[in-house]
Amino acid sequence: MLRALIFILLPLFTAGCLPEEKTDDIVNDQGQTVADPTLRLNGLWNGEVDQAGALRALIYNGNVFAFDENIAYYGTIALDSSTDTATLTMDGFGYSTSESDANQYVAGGSSESYVFTGLVFPTAKADDTIVGEYEADTTAGGFTLGNDGTWDVNSSLSALKGKWTATNYELYLTEVNGVLSFREVSVAATPTGCTSYGTITLINKEQNLYGVQLTERKNCAGFNVTNAPGYATVDSFGDLEFFIRKDEELLYSRYSASSASSTTDTTTDSTTTDTTTETTTE
Repeated sequence: MLRALIFILLPLFTAGCLPEEKTDDIVNDQGQTVADPTLRLNGLWNGEVDQAGALRALIYNGNVFAFDENIAYYGTIALDSSTDTATLTMDGFGYSTSESDANQYVAGGSSESYVFTGLVFPTAKADDTIVGEYEADTTAGGFTLGNDGTWDVNSSLSALKGKWTATNYELYLTEVNGVLSFREVSVAATPTGCTSYGTITLINKEQNLYGVQLTERKNCAGFNVTNAPGYATVDSFGDLEFFIRKDEELLYSRYSASSASSTTDTTTDSTTTDTTTETTTE
């Protein structure tokens, strides 16, 4: 009887001693594990480099996309929680193609290494500001970045459906089998044949970020690629932004709503002040 009781109770004790299942570590695009403090910086940011121009940045899971008037940056970010110091280690690329009227910018070619180091303050995420200095291969200076407060706006595919426009471009999005399919066409007076297509998916409906898979972009002045991953967001002005990368090339583009099926609500619990003009390279 005692032996039988032991066999009955043993699995229960054993199960109680098992360690809790750990969640998968988050890794950045370089395969490095991202520490939890760094994830607090996930968001959309506006700022300046050398107190001039506009800098637009997407920080997500340890990676950074950033664009200003002259340079597109891509790299990693890490937050030291003991000092509230953020370190951004990035490559800076010059623009090979710029269509400022259409808010489309392609960067690539040779790069310069940048290290941005800044203090994060205060400690409320919606009000985060990063201020500090940078050093590059040939230059140095200062920078500021401010969280624009849109990160915690809910995302939904229905909010993006419809027609979006930029000067000489039209972008059409429709939902097919649980994802958005998009097609961009040039409507310039002088035909160019520039077109792109791909899909957009939800990442987390509680955050203002979508996954983009650019299937193909062709006949354009630059960034003619296939199978390029990236992200989409809706900024505080209600414009749709794309951040896309393929190898050593980066594409930033922005579109205004024309006939989207619904208007994205960009209000948040905390009121923030946008300290820069709209976004990149204007």
